[in-house]
Amino acid sequence: MACALSAHAQTIFTDNFDAGASALWSNLRGGWLAANGVYFATNPQNIPPTFTGLPFVLQNFAIDVDINQVADGGIWLRCDASGTNGVLLVTGGHGWGGGSRGGNAGRSLYWHVITPANWSSPPILNEAFNVFSNPGVENVHLRVEVVGNLYSVFLNGSSSATTSLTETNMTYDSGSVGLYDFSSQTFDNFVLQIPPGFGPYRINIGQADPAHVTLSWPTNAVGWDLESIASLTATNWSRVTNATATVDTNFSLTIRDADTQQFFRLHKQ
Repeated sequence: MACALSAHAQTIFTDNFDAGASALWSNLRGGWLAANGVYFATNPQNIPPTFTGLPFVLQNFAIDVDINQVADGGIWLRCDASGTNGVLLVTGGHGWGGGSRGGNAGRSLYWHVITPANWSSPPILNEAFNVFSNPGVENVHLRVEVVGNLYSVFLNGSSSATTSLTETNMTYDSGSVGLYDFSSQTFDNFVLQIPPGFGPYRINIGQADPAHVTLSWPTNAVGWDLESIASLTATNWSRVTNATATVDTNFSLTIRDADTQQFFRLHKQ
């Protein structure tokens, strides 16, 4: 099944590791290092699993990443703050990082839904066999798309998913993204995107301090512009061009509390 996100998706983070790793990576476990334009764990392990993540709490999103010498590692999806619970896409796997060779070791793509109850031995879900023919040597490109309860991974630019997971329990409806490494594989050219939303979306307005207010709206509202106007009887809405921040699952913007009345809306592009 293909689940392609629109070309109008918003890129919220990229890292090619040429100048080192972005400071946004958490490097929580595994001693992650960027060297020679690639990113990897200097202490790869799986108990507890290595984790380096980004500070965005997301619902729907897409990841593009190159993996060099793919063998045993993966990508965390909708992970919690501890970096131990979430959906994990395993690349290669089956104990390659622990020394296993032959059989399915290093050759598959499969999913784990990891919870506190099953963390030591999570079930293998929807495994695609013999995806990688030369583990520890082969270089690949993966695109991972997460929309609702559907997780899909596309290999080397294919428009058809190599494997998908429909997570009917919706164990995790939002969370962070990150990387996992249990071998000598390395990561490069990481891109994180948010797809356009369907809307409409609500704008929340709160007082930041006596002189400023904060506007916030869901990160799924990609493709929607924040606009303002002084009177609802007018028609000349203007796009607000101030830079936004991403806070949990919201875009956020703090502006000066104007002396004159002002109205805001989200308008689909």
